[in-house]
Amino acid sequence: MTFNKTLLTATILTLGGFAAMSANAGEKTGAFAVNMTVTSACNIATSVGANDISFGSVAAGVVPTANKESKLAIAVNCSKAAPYIITLEPSNKNPNGLGDMTHATLSAEKIAYQLYSDDAGTNIWGNTGVLGTVGNSVSDTGKGLTTATNHSVYATVQGSTENNAVGLYNDNVTVKVLY
Repeated sequence: MTFNKTLLTATILTLGGFAAMSANAGEKTGAFAVNMTVTSACNIATSVGANDISFGSVAAGVVPTANKESKLAIAVNCSKAAPYIITLEPSNKNPNGLGDMTHATLSAEKIAYQLYSDDAGTNIWGNTGVLGTVGNSVSDTGKGLTTATNHSVYATVQGSTENNAVGLYNDNVTVKVLY
């Protein structure tokens, strides 16, 4: 009987020890981060034809007096809160937005025009802006890739058409978004 009591006691102590071992003997904690960096993205909607500025037909010797607005504004979609700069550069590479429309068949014939960001024609629009410095460009902040911000472009003819050959004059302007 003593042997059975000893065996029973040893069994109970062993089971108790296993139970005690399954409980936490101690605890250490640690942590880790979950993160991601979202970089900015921008899209721009412009096209020859859709965004053109047309001075229409003008009689020789007459200067169009009105500041002309582009048919459609330049639509910019940028990441929310992302700063951006829009630069404009006529084909003659003038940094101040002073371009030349060239005659369709007589390349020496040119008519000068100036690009502006306002309908009053007081703020020239060129390509000197860089991120952090607007220069003569236009700046804004993105509203999200699904929300466009529209920017109208205006132009005036510089000087008279008195000594220009009759015919169509044209130029292309490069639009860039820096972000």
